[in-house]
Order: sequence, then structure tokens, then C-alpha cells
Amino acid sequence: MAVSTTRARALRLSGVVLVNVALAIGLLAATEFILHRVYNWTNPFLDHGENALRSRDPVFTHTLRPNFDGYDVWGPHTPRIFTNSLGFKDAAARSVPASSDRQRIVFIGDSFTEGVGLPYEQTFVGRFAQAFPEIDVLNAGVSSYAPSAYYEKLKFYLDKGLKFDEAIVYIDISDIQDEAISYRYDDNGVLELGVFTPNPEKCLPSAYQLLPRSPPGWLEKRSFVAEFVSNLLFVKKANAANASASLSELMWPGRVYSRDWSRASWTFDDAASCYGDAGVAGGVRKALQQMDRVHELLAARGIALSVGVYPWPHQLLYDVENSRQAQIWRDWCAGKCKRVFDHFPAFFQYKGGHADYVRDLYFWADVHFNAEGNRLLAADLIEKYRRR
Repeated sequence: MAVSTTRARALRLSGVVLVNVALAIGLLAATEFILHRVYNWTNPFLDHGENALRSRDPVFTHTLRPNFDGYDVWGPHTPRIFTNSLGFKDAAARSVPASSDRQRIVFIGDSFTEGVGLPYEQTFVGRFAQAFPEIDVLNAGVSSYAPSAYYEKLKFYLDKGLKFDEAIVYIDISDIQDEAISYRYDDNGVLELGVFTPNPEKCLPSAYQLLPRSPPGWLEKRSFVAEFVSNLLFVKKANAANASASLSELMWPGRVYSRDWSRASWTFDDAASCYGDAGVAGGVRKALQQMDRVHELLAARGIALSVGVYPWPHQLLYDVENSRQAQIWRDWCAGKCKRVFDHFPAFFQYKGGHADYVRDLYFWADVHFNAEGNRLLAADLIEKYRRR
């Protein structure tokens, strides 16, 4: 009798478990179906160019959301980020008036100027603002901008009535490739961002991963949740692999610090690939033309223009201090710029006294400045600015 009772209880428990499992599977399947229909078969858990901080923009392609107070993700780094009412990275979420009773400087550039992976106060723009409290500093920089976006964004805010005395444009190494194949105007004159080449998968703006990504499995292709979890686990493994990699491993062909990575190599290799039919020279020419437009836009309003340049790890590893990047923008600035902030000498000087300079100055397995790289650039910028 006792055995029969125990068996009956076990059967009832098994039945309850099976019913709950069936309900859970049914609920998950229903949820997946609804999500696929509502989001038009696009996974809402993944970043498709937009997230809590970043959004698309109809004029200058993309931007940061205004009055943001939260966290961003950059590789393994999750800094707290604030933006102001203009959608510019800032020390706090604040309202920015059209004009200021102080001198106002607008910085603009790409991810280096935005200061990805770091809170505002550790970025070179934030450090500059702390050094000059008498200046109202605004940072319009956003990841993946290039001269075309610099022009459109500055024009947009000027047309809206924003007043400032000087624009400091930081030209990134990647701006040449971005102008060559990533930015174009459509038939209506609207700026577009993409990879506009016959084989875009070969020219994506990222180096080869140390950890190869396996093709998605059956469940990942059909489940948003499974796809999200798989992506999360891969990113965690990839970050761990990058953290433990040596410099020599990261310098293998195609990898982030390799000599042949075309996004960075144009300053010392005129035959670098993925620069469109016109090649590197065409990318340089288009960048100069777009900066001509920036200069004309500002000069017509009596606004000063300054330009800054700095090296990626590749320039420190394979290039010279008087890099092609520095030469191009020094020459272009003659008669146009109030100041030129050439930071190549400061970084090459640091390299001369520090064997592990790449790890010291850049996020590891990344090309962007870490806190120390931002500190070095800021110190050089502040010292040069005080010479005015």
C-alpha cells in the first residue's frame, strides 16, 4: 500500500512538472511569435544601430539621445554616461541655452572625441572643460562620424540658433575610409551611412576576432531569446580572449593591431584596400572637400575653426611622427584654422620612454584611447591651448 501511494505521488508530481514544462514552452513559443510579428522579424534584444543611448538621425545619420542618464557598453566597459539637452555627452544632464555668457567652444569628432568606454570627466574633452571653467565646452562628437557628418551636424545646430565662438574638429584616422566608402548623399541630398562597396562584408569597419564566431544554430535562427543569449555568451568569451592575448597575437594579419588592417594603414600604405574606386587618394580628397564646407560654414558666421589630429596604435607601431595624417591637415589648415593641435609628437615621445605603450594608452585589443591615453592627449591640448 505504501509503495502504491508513493508511486501515485510520484506520477502526480511528474504530471505537474510535465504540465508546467508544456505551459512554459507554449508561453515561450507564443511570446516568440508575438515578438516576431510586432518587431517585423527583427530581434528587439539586439542593438541594430539604436539603443537607450544611441539613435538614428535624419540629418546627420545618428546621434546620442538628449538628457540621457545611464550606462553605455563598450566592450567590457560600462561607464555611466550623461548627455545634455542637445544630445551631447556632458558632465551631467543639463539644459543648454542657445547662447552663453561665457566663451563657448564646440568639439566635434568621432568615437575618440565622444570618449567611448569612459565617463565624461575622464575623456580629453571633459578634462579640457575642467581645465578651463571660464569656457562653456560642448562635445558634439559621436562614434563613426566623419567630415560629412561634422558639416551636417554643425550646420543643423547653427541653423537652429546655437551660438559658439570656436569649433575644434578632431579628424580621426578612420575618417578617410569613412568618407571613401561609408558616407554618401542620396538623390535628395540626404546624408547616408553604410558600407557602399560591391563586397561590403570584406570592408566592415572591424578587425578579425581572435575568437571565431560559429554560424547560428537552428534554435538561434528561430528564437530571439536564444539568439540574444548566444550573442551575450560569445561577447563574454571574446572579451576574455582579447584580455589574455599578447601584442604579437593581436598583430597577426587582419587582426586589430596588424600592419595590413586597411582602416588604419592608409597613412603608411597608399595601396590599402577598401577605399573605393578612387582609392586612398579619393578618400583624402573627399575628406578635404567636406572640411572645406565646414570652414566656409563657420567663416561665414565669424566662427573660428581649429583642427586636431592624433595617432591610432598603428601609427605608433608602423608609422612616423610626421605622419601623412598630420601633414595633410597641417597643410589644409594654412590660412583656414585658428590653431592646429598635432598630438603625434606627444604620443611618440611617450612611446620612446615606455615599452608597453599600446597597453598603456589604448583599451586592449581596441584602437581607442583608455583613460591614460585621454589624459595624455588632454595634457598636450591644454598646454597648447594656453599658448594662445
